[in-house]
Amino acid sequence: MITRENAFALLKKYNQDPFHIQHALTVEAVMKWYADELGYGDEAEHWGIVGLLHDIDFELYPEEHCLKAPELLREGGVSDDIIHSVCSHGYGITVGCGVTIDVEPIHEM
Repeated sequence: MITRENAFALLKKYNQDPFHIQHALTVEAVMKWYADELGYGDEAEHWGIVGLLHDIDFELYPEEHCLKAPELLREGGVSDDIIHSVCSHGYGITVGCGVTIDVEPIHEM
């Protein structure tokens, strides 16, 4: 699994806007909190990283949100399970380029 430090560096590689950085940090914290609340405390770091990286492609590629993410995440050495979780947060949404995200969530988190 990618370390939190490396995940944060990857986030900052593609996101410069302070709002997007703060949003990612906020979602990271919320995901860790929910992991604890829902009985996945032993996976809190994993879910925090999912939250941290969930909008990695939004700043540079808003029209391809959740579509460009797999490429950026793979280049950063992110595991397939995290990539799936990141991309599934857009499930059912039609993004600006007209594509509907079809990556289904496989976990309640």
